Amino acid sequence: MGRGTRSLIVAPLLALPALGAGAADDIGNTEMALADAFRAGRFHAELRPRYNRIDEDDKPLRTEGFTSRAVLGWRSAPYRGLRLTIEGLHTGPLGAKRFNDDGAQIASSPYPLLPDPRYTGWNQVHAEYTGIDSLRLRLGRQQLRIDNERWVSDNDFRQVPQLFDGVRAVYTGVANAELDAGYFTHMRTTSGMTRELRLATLRAAWNPLPGHSLGAYGVFHDQAQNGAFTGFADNSYRVLGVRAEGAFAAGPVDVPYVLEAAQQRPYAGGDSRVHAVYVRAGAGVSTSQFTVRYDYEVKGSNRGQYGLQMPLTDFYAFNGWTLHFFNTPRQGLRDGWITARHRWNAFTLYAEGHRFRSDFGGIDFGREVDAGLTYAWHENVVVRLQ
Repeated sequence: MGRGTRSLIVAPLLALPALGAGAADDIGNTEMALADAFRAGRFHAELRPRYNRIDEDDKPLRTEGFTSRAVLGWRSAPYRGLRLTIEGLHTGPLGAKRFNDDGAQIASSPYPLLPDPRYTGWNQVHAEYTGIDSLRLRLGRQQLRIDNERWVSDNDFRQVPQLFDGVRAVYTGVANAELDAGYFTHMRTTSGMTRELRLATLRAAWNPLPGHSLGAYGVFHDQAQNGAFTGFADNSYRVLGVRAEGAFAAGPVDVPYVLEAAQQRPYAGGDSRVHAVYVRAGAGVSTSQFTVRYDYEVKGSNRGQYGLQMPLTDFYAFNGWTLHFFNTPRQGLRDGWITARHRWNAFTLYAEGHRFRSDFGGIDFGREVDAGLTYAWHENVVVRLQ
């Protein structure tokens, strides 16, 4: 997005977890006959209208208007360890449309980009099998979230979530550990388009102590044009990384921390310039009422030729809410930010302050301040102002 971006977002979220048969989700853990499994299935729904206002110094008009998401789904009770999930999705503008929702027109449109287009189609559609002890298999279109969603996410802030078609296996038969592997052949993007890809994910996590996790992961993304604007003919990459996360108890407060390091390299014919490192370190203090912490993240640069790219990430969760760094500059990015959160009754106030610099070349990319207020009106109704 352009320099000098200011945005206002108001988003009520209404989730209705049970509109049909079935008194509690625990019913899903009880085996039953095939006909009973269908009769005991549960409907669920989500409604998410959102008001958006975005001003950018380099655009003559203001983006302003409502968008919405509506999800209606059904999940069966298990039959011989098998469960089915089917969801439909509809998104689009509500009322007058005074914004650009097409990324291809970002240069020509007088409006700042609001990438929440109209879409009607299937959302999650998958079969899940848990008939083997400690093993869960899922086949079909599904969410894929790895750890803190820095490398792979459903990018759920967008009205059309990013979903993946394939198979995933999670094994928890080793004490205090989890093994996770997946292979995916298509993804439905946040623009509603379905694209081919060959994505393999591997992850192993271990809890050495309660409240602490050590993990290693691999992401193998074979997709020549994957949404990263590098100018390369083939952006396919692999990532190998390690991560430690947890919190220490220190009297009345906790001390959360995170340490992560990874390398990104070319994969399956990817350009040889795809070569960069990723580092993150952060810590703070936290209670049930407040959190204050500082984090520092490096998305490295290959001497100014290539900046580390994360085309499958949750863009809204990192590097500020204006999405100014949707694409990492070829000089890389260093982001140091302070996070503050305070909870009072049903209200939660949240704020971030970022300072951006390049990893190569000493460029000052500026600052960003983000603030949000959330009101939990009901167990299944949340209103958020950002």
